Amino acid sequence: MKLRQLRVFLSVAEQGSLHGAARALRLTQPAVTVTIRELERTLGVPLVVRSVNGIALTEYGVVFQRRARMLVNDVRHIHEELSVMLNGAGGEVAVSVSSAVACALLPQAFGQFRAQNPDTSVTVRELALPAALHALRDGDTDFAVITAVADTQWPDFVERRKIMSMPLLVVARQGHPLAQARSMSMLHAAEWLVPCEPGDEIDKGFSAYFHSLGLSAPSRIMRCQALAPSVALIAKTDVICVATLPTFQLEMKRRRIREVKIHEQFPDMDVYVVQRRERPLTTAASRFLACVEQAAMQ
Repeated sequence: MKLRQLRVFLSVAEQGSLHGAARALRLTQPAVTVTIRELERTLGVPLVVRSVNGIALTEYGVVFQRRARMLVNDVRHIHEELSVMLNGAGGEVAVSVSSAVACALLPQAFGQFRAQNPDTSVTVRELALPAALHALRDGDTDFAVITAVADTQWPDFVERRKIMSMPLLVVARQGHPLAQARSMSMLHAAEWLVPCEPGDEIDKGFSAYFHSLGLSAPSRIMRCQALAPSVALIAKTDVICVATLPTFQLEMKRRRIREVKIHEQFPDMDVYVVQRRERPLTTAASRFLACVEQAAMQ
């Protein structure tokens, strides 16, 4: 099995057609077809099937796609690491962060890193925990700095460590009719915006918190992971949100959003560095992570 074959297969899977892959790779379509057949003979299983819409992956192809992407990304990382060792500069680092981390740690960490590594390419993806884990699994990011609740169930392929905790608060727009509420029972019937996916650990934890107060889970919940629409919704509608302070600190200074000072206290939101197990970071990624950890300590 050759690296060229993996790249051709991944292009076919991404493009959804032999013609599209040939065009993207600047190869002839027969050359792409031959490469896929060679790979299937090597593996002993069919990877693709023709359909009315082009090319579809078989069940073997779906599994192989994930493994192939990991292999190609690992080879890329090896080349980058050796290049940095040879030239003393350059390289690439890709990191996934949650919205809270992007607001609280990223500016300081990136500023410090860029001052020390002016030639390194940096890619930052704002992702929720499930998507961040998928990116790690597939080798699309070097590591993730992500918020998670204490009882999060982590997959076996990652290792993680907590680097800080951030308190949670309730926020709403200035002039919200419930802005003077002082208990969760007074807010129970409001429409809530929760930074989660349906059924994930944060979603479950949100409902469990109300149950711990002797209340049922709110019946009106909007779930939204993206920061920009969350800010707009909170500032311009009557949704109420549970969030970390850094996420909305700027909007609170602008007096568009305010804290609703309830008596009950939420558990802290923990911030974790998450890496793929048994996969060492490149020099560039290690340097960036060091800057993130330093920012977390301040």
